[in-house]
Amino acid sequence: MIWYYYLNYRIYKFYQRKKDSMPVLFSFLGSLLLLFMNIFSILSIVDFFESFLYLGNKYYVLMPMIVLAAFNYFVLYRGGNYKIIFNTFDNSNDKYNSWNKYVSLYIVGSILLMLIILGIADYRHNGHL
Repeated sequence: MIWYYYLNYRIYKFYQRKKDSMPVLFSFLGSLLLLFMNIFSILSIVDFFESFLYLGNKYYVLMPMIVLAAFNYFVLYRGGNYKIIFNTFDNSNDKYNSWNKYVSLYIVGSILLMLIILGIADYRHNGHL
């Protein structure tokens, strides 16, 4: 769970450095989007091999997103818990400094995996596979 907190912290710090007015909102939505992309990618990969999932309905996509948003809010953001946790990361920056490259790899890897899945799905939808 600490890695998940650190992911939120890094996104928060990125937007805070940009002098953005809502880094908390963007860290909430950024981590939510990354988690959702990973879950959707895994479900799509499973569906490529075993066509028992039906992901075409918008409610099958919205329900996991709502559950992830609720989880993200209640675990980290409710009651300002993020302030305490992010302050801990600020105070022990040397301990977690090596995690920065893994967060970057995770973000880039998640985006690349989603793009690959979308490319394969488009290729299959056009009747080539």
